[in-house]
Amino acid sequence: MNTTIPLIMKKLLTLITLGLLSTQLCGEEKKMNVLFIAVDDLRPELSCYGNSVIKTPNFDRLAKRGMVFNRAYCQQAVCSPSRASIMTGKRPDATRVWDLETHFRTALPNAVSLGQFFIKNGYFSQGMGKIFHGGYDDAVGWSVPWGTPEAEIYAKPENRQAL
Repeated sequence: MNTTIPLIMKKLLTLITLGLLSTQLCGEEKKMNVLFIAVDDLRPELSCYGNSVIKTPNFDRLAKRGMVFNRAYCQQAVCSPSRASIMTGKRPDATRVWDLETHFRTALPNAVSLGQFFIKNGYFSQGMGKIFHGGYDDAVGWSVPWGTPEAEIYAKPENRQAL
């Protein structure tokens, strides 16, 4: 009886097992920071997109250190459907948001928003300003919902009066 094959298989299985264990024992991978900026009617009129007239040094620095999307398109011509689409990863026909008044949770109460996805994966998720259409925020998607006293610490002192 040839015992060479089972011996090789045992050694191979041992090596694979040790390799898999070593990846688990090396510790957690460092999570990347994610900064998502949503701006109404921005268009690619920034220096990092090649505009030589408009000076945007802070955006340019972010673009050099991060990622720039050169072929990004909105899902809908109206902001609320487009925002619901990008924040849920679903097209407007799935979110059923076609106007400014409808909240995506009306049609998709169990949808996982972008903020919720990050929270579920161990990130701190902070929404500031108009992420969804004004007055229709989605508190479950944020570690600290915008508009709470805890969120005000991120605002400049001169802007806190407006909150």
